[in-house]
Amino acid sequence: MNLTIHHLRCFLAVAEERHFGRAAARLHLSSSAVSEQIAALERRLARTLFQRTSRSVEPTEHGRELEPRAREAIAAMDEVLAWARKTADEPGVRVGLMVSSPRFRRIMAAVADELPQVRWQIRQLGFLGCHDALAGGEVDCAFVAELGRNPSPAFESLPLWEERCVLVVPDRHPLAARDSVRLADLDGETFVSVEDETAARHWSSPLTEAGITPTLLPIARNFEEVLELCGAGQGVNVAGESAPETYARPGLTFVPIEDSPPATTYLYLRRERRSGALERFVRIAVELGDAPG
Repeated sequence: MNLTIHHLRCFLAVAEERHFGRAAARLHLSSSAVSEQIAALERRLARTLFQRTSRSVEPTEHGRELEPRAREAIAAMDEVLAWARKTADEPGVRVGLMVSSPRFRRIMAAVADELPQVRWQIRQLGFLGCHDALAGGEVDCAFVAELGRNPSPAFESLPLWEERCVLVVPDRHPLAARDSVRLADLDGETFVSVEDETAARHWSSPLTEAGITPTLLPIARNFEEVLELCGAGQGVNVAGESAPETYARPGLTFVPIEDSPPATTYLYLRRERRSGALERFVRIAVELGDAPG
């Protein structure tokens, strides 16, 4: 039975809050991630732990029986971890990030929970900083989103997850009212892209291979700038389907693209010898990145 302390922390948060949303906020996770952890725990224990209705979440008899045991297990683990913090000599791990996502947050919550003796740093690098930061040793790894299965050959790359793509358009754009679009519908559109033209061509190459010749407006350094420029009517962009969960804002619409290449998130790694903490981080990232949703 693959049961982790993270499962029990999620269970206890829901049991105490009686609400998935409040439990998720307490744990700094999304409600869907907490729900997945509870469902996984119920499968592993072969017991229903909560009765769920549209208005309430109440522990079942099995849930009430588990609650004190979960507290004891978490307290015991916290005692071990407190001891580990005093004795461990683990270096910190510097994690680079191109764009955020629910899966990235789930991974970081899990590694912070399972490796609390490690000092974690997250560095927002945008579109242009990931390669330079890795090459210069400023970060130990980086989560990099690519359009298609198109990793950079300069680094070791591990594919973590793929998503279907959405078109980012201002609400007033003619395509914003569509339920979905196809790549052929994007002919003639201007794409807000990375201000470095080499990087912009690399990003757009899967579109070119699919028969689209995009007009690139290479003026953005990060996804926040892309969103603002799209909202201002300067062009459109392509993002992974989870983008609305993190980046939704008034004035923008995210329209599914039926036939786009996938948006693939890779973990890029320097080729130099890595620390034990980073190796464990990589294993957790691959395991959770490959998990559904």
